[in-house]
Amino acid sequence: MLPLLKRELFVLLRIVASCLAAVVMVFCISSLSGEDILTKNSEINSSTALVAQINGELDGGIAQRLGQLGQVPDQDPSRKFYAVALAKEIHELSGLTEKQRMLFDTFDVRNFEMQLQRMMAYTENSDVKSLMDELEIVRRELRNSANLMEKKSSQLIRQRTAYIVLFVVFWVVAYLYFSRRFRKPEYD
Repeated sequence: MLPLLKRELFVLLRIVASCLAAVVMVFCISSLSGEDILTKNSEINSSTALVAQINGELDGGIAQRLGQLGQVPDQDPSRKFYAVALAKEIHELSGLTEKQRMLFDTFDVRNFEMQLQRMMAYTENSDVKSLMDELEIVRRELRNSANLMEKKSSQLIRQRTAYIVLFVVFWVVAYLYFSRRFRKPEYD
């Protein structure tokens, strides 16, 4: 009974030691290459959530927002309120593209501020047509952002898969190495 228990203990020791060695090797390789595996994994999750939010807006959220605003009024005070509400909706939608730019570290405050000033000028003049053109620009930016994020996410998933395969290879190699190092004692 005792030799069987010692043999199982050595097998368990080899498995744990090889797993820890493989984890250390993968993290060393990833940090030498300048990649942080945990950060990239959280980036995959956040970009997937943002892509789902953007696609939800593109699939019907924008039309629903415009439907809630109703028809464009002809009278000036009501038209101005409509333009302000439309500019607010456009600003909220463009915030999604800004989140994508923040994820990719390409956020530029000046562009965002210039867009906001341009929309404020449109609301001052009650220029609903220009605001609708701005909405189309934001819609194209949203599509572009979703496509960029899906490409980046698929690249990160491939990279994560490569690290998993590398971990398995290192685990097997380390297990074979430790199998030779920690020989079970021979009992007769």
